[in-house]
Order: sequence, then C-alpha cells, then structure tokens
Amino acid sequence: MSKALNNKSISIMTEGITYLTENICQILVELSALTTSKLNGNQGRLKQCKWTEGEANTDTDFSRLACECVENAWPTIRLTNAKLSTIEMTASPPDINCVFTQDGIVVKVPKNKIELKSCKGNIMPGSTIGKLDINQPLIYCRRPTNADGVYELRCGQYHTAMGESEYELFQDRTPRPSINFTRLPSTPAALVYSEKKKDDWIPHYGSCAIARISSNTVSHSWQDTLTKSIIWESIKNITTLEELDKLRGAVAPVNPPLA
Repeated sequence: MSKALNNKSISIMTEGITYLTENICQILVELSALTTSKLNGNQGRLKQCKWTEGEANTDTDFSRLACECVENAWPTIRLTNAKLSTIEMTASPPDINCVFTQDGIVVKVPKNKIELKSCKGNIMPGSTIGKLDINQPLIYCRRPTNADGVYELRCGQYHTAMGESEYELFQDRTPRPSINFTRLPSTPAALVYSEKKKDDWIPHYGSCAIARISSNTVSHSWQDTLTKSIIWESIKNITTLEELDKLRGAVAPVNPPLA
C-alpha cells in the first residue's frame, strides 16, 4: 500500500511539472492578469512607492509590490487548476522573476519573467528588440500626474503594447519599439494569450513605412526617402513573379501566395 501511495505521489509530481513547463507562457499571462487586478486595488501602496531618484526613474518599490501581489495571486491559479496544486511559487525583483518549486526542489521552466513598465503617459520607450521576447507578459503602470491621481495598470503580452502609431520610423540601430498603454486590454479579464514568432514585429515597420510615404500629414524623414528608394530598386530589379514571391516570403512568410 505504501508503494502504491508513493507511485501516486510521483505521478502527481510528474504531471504537475510537465503541465507547468508545457503551459508556462499561458500560465504567466493568466498570473499577470490576476496580479494587475491586485495592483489596481493597492492604490495606497502604489502612492508610497518611490518612482524617481534624482533624475533617474526607479521601479524598485513597484517591483517589490508587484512581486508581493503575484505571490498572493498564485494560490488562485493553483485552486483553478488542480494540476498545479503541488507547485509553489516565489517572486523577486527586478520586474517579476518567478521561481517555481515542488517539494522544495526548483522546477526549471523555459520562461519565468513578467515585465514591468511605468510612465506618466500612454507611450514610452520599450526594450531593444534584438533580445526581447515579444510573447512575455507585460504589466504597464500609468502613473498620475498629480499626487491625488489614480494609478492605472493594464496587462497583456509585449507584442500587444508595441507600436506608437501607424507612421512609426524604424531606427538605424536595433529597433526599440515604443509600448503603448492604450493598446493593452482595459480589463484583465479580456486578456487572451497569443503566440508570435520572434521576427513578427518586422512587417509592422514595413506597413508603417508605406503609410508614411502615402500620407500628407506626417513630417518628412530621411527614412521616407530610403523607403521610396527601396521600392524603386525593387521595381527595377524584380522581373519575375518568382523573385517577388521569394522577397515577400522572406519578410512576411504568413502572406498568401500570389494570385
């Protein structure tokens, strides 16, 4: 009988770890939604956070509060999913770095971070795209402009918030897309996980480049001239549909084939 119980325990442990590692992205998104709700309800604690130090912005206090909220949210995740009932979780700054354990042993997962951002406006500089996981969860805190204002927090995935407008410029270095508070769901319950490939941000800049040269309202940039040159050189040098298909497939593999 003892052996049967031990086998059952091992089976439950294996199932929990397997489920956690295979579904970690969706779990973190769900966890970030619960954490955002808890942060929105902690206005007093948010007002006590130190957001600046001299001329520098610091999110240390915010990160500590967020880690506390995510740990308080984890039991809800476990209650709603029996497969995670044996998994414990702790979190630590910077941002929210989650560590999962079972019976005191750390469970290695492919991803464990929830990104934190804060700003007094809707738009702020994002992270350098080259090393960025655009699928990772993001919690964005829009701070009030006065002491009596309300801290508003929204969450989503990084790619949900990326983009300032349809007329963005691409940079001459590794792009650092802005993140936009208004692109995130207004309620955590509306958050739905979706997977993006690493280079799925590129067509956005291609679309912005075309929108810019087609508009009469945006200020001119040298990049607009470059875009026109690229289009012209493509027209001159692409002589067959096969060559066009090859080019289009390289930058937007999800596009349908030419008619």
